[in-house]
Amino acid sequence: MKEIETEVNLYDVRLDVHGYYSPEEPMVMYYPDGSGYPGSRADFDIETVTVEGVNIYELLSEHVKQIITEEVIDNQLNQ
Repeated sequence: MKEIETEVNLYDVRLDVHGYYSPEEPMVMYYPDGSGYPGSRADFDIETVTVEGVNIYELLSEHVKQIITEEVIDNQLNQ
């Protein structure tokens, strides 16, 4: 897990986002002992979302939080 501070532009508003990013882990079909690992997708846990220094995280809908999370993950994957 990696701590990240980044900017996301949403609805023409610059949001400063702080949270923790976990990269995607690939699937392993079979280990030598016959077990496997289904893998996991990339994930981002938002800690704060600020606008001009004011934390607005608690004011955001779950839908907006999901959009922010997807944007941060896309930015990390495209670096």
